[in-house]
Amino acid sequence: MDYETLTFEEPEEGIGLITLNRPERLNAMNMGMLDDLYALFADLEKRASIRVLLLAGAGKGFCSGADLKDDKLSGEEGLKLFSSAAVHLEKIQKIYSGIIEVMHKQPQPIIAVVNGVAAGGGMCLALAADIILAGPGAKFIPSFINIGLSGGELGTTYFLPKAVGRAKAAEILMTGRAVGAEEADRIGLVSRLVDAETLMETAMQTARTLLGKSPLGLRLTKETLRQNQNAPTLESAIELENRNQSILCCSPDFFEAVMAFIKAAKQK
Repeated sequence: MDYETLTFEEPEEGIGLITLNRPERLNAMNMGMLDDLYALFADLEKRASIRVLLLAGAGKGFCSGADLKDDKLSGEEGLKLFSSAAVHLEKIQKIYSGIIEVMHKQPQPIIAVVNGVAAGGGMCLALAADIILAGPGAKFIPSFINIGLSGGELGTTYFLPKAVGRAKAAEILMTGRAVGAEEADRIGLVSRLVDAETLMETAMQTARTLLGKSPLGLRLTKETLRQNQNAPTLESAIELENRNQSILCCSPDFFEAVMAFIKAAKQK
């Protein structure tokens, strides 16, 4: 399937690479890109052969956020979408925020490969990934508060405090300041800081490592991390983990891994 605003390829078996492809706009998210992302993620949800996803941006940036020059939002028809809060909520806000929910629930682990600016909605896309690898030029900018909006947008007040703590998240979202790559690494906003020359290869190697795990084990790990973020008690979190482990302990992958471990131990 062809997409107008992004590309999708399978650089190696089992690995899918999504590239936001509007470099002339620093990969700004217009309504067309959202349509493409919804269609692609829906297709990938049904493709068990694609087990890990990489999300990157073409050119010098990852994603500069919502495209304020989007043709679909300008002109007489576009302005009608801003005629009331109710219309805006249904026709724009939920469309943008919905893609974050889709990524969060996507069965495949998603690795964000942030090579430059991740501003506004671009920062939110990165935060919605499971693993964030950042190059030295990465810059995370929660720009919403700077244009008269709430700093709570597209999941920022959910993901960011869990990553960096409430106090640090509040300071970042309320000031709207840029967080550079080194600080992002230091405070836990990203998983790893990687040299620019090796950023994509490191992402690919990480994906290969994930491919070495059992398919069901990997998917259930993502599901458990998602659900247990809001577990009301330790007991309920462990109950979900217990269910998953009992399922996986009866799988062929588990028995094969155990036998391989025993064989290797005997050879030492």
